[in-house]
Amino acid sequence: MSRKPQQRSIETRARVLKAARDLSKKHGLELVTAEAVAAEAGVAKGTVFSHYGDMDGLLSHVLLDRLNALRTIAAEDAPPVAGLEDPVGQLLRNMMALIDVITDSPTILRLFLDNIGVTKPNCATEFVETLDALDADLAGFLDLWQSSDVITPALRRDRTPVEMVDGLIAFMIHGAILLKSHQLTDRNALETRLRRHVEAFVLAPGALTA
Repeated sequence: MSRKPQQRSIETRARVLKAARDLSKKHGLELVTAEAVAAEAGVAKGTVFSHYGDMDGLLSHVLLDRLNALRTIAAEDAPPVAGLEDPVGQLLRNMMALIDVITDSPTILRLFLDNIGVTKPNCATEFVETLDALDADLAGFLDLWQSSDVITPALRRDRTPVEMVDGLIAFMIHGAILLKSHQLTDRNALETRLRRHVEAFVLAPGALTA
């Protein structure tokens, strides 16, 4: 029995996206072309465009995959909250992971800004939902930390986790700009700077000297 046209279309779309993912991992996103994707997926070049509109549409899905993967990676890498020995370090690892994704290449950063509505008039719903989920995960981590009496250093309690997330997002965006504008060229230097900002912003007064 032959497959229905709709099922074939879904399978073809998935094959094209997989080809773009695989090529971006092998060669970097800047070298992913419609011709290369079509050859990798075993389809005509026009098929790539018929499913994703243009290369920006296709590569936006690759970026979205990377953003969604951050949630899985963070969940797998994070130890139980009660056993956290360096909560600031855990927070920084999550922040730097997002910065690494959106600064991976000029194309990635442009697509990120386009899809969240900074450089285009409309936000992409899928991006908004994914970033909201990442924000909620971060707020949940801060909530558990804030309510704990055993995790040190102590988190400040005069601001809600959601309020603190807003500030941390600002730090991440500023960090990404510093890297891509070459004001900072050393990732480790950025992480050191972020740690100082994060400690000053989220920790309870005197927490580091208590």
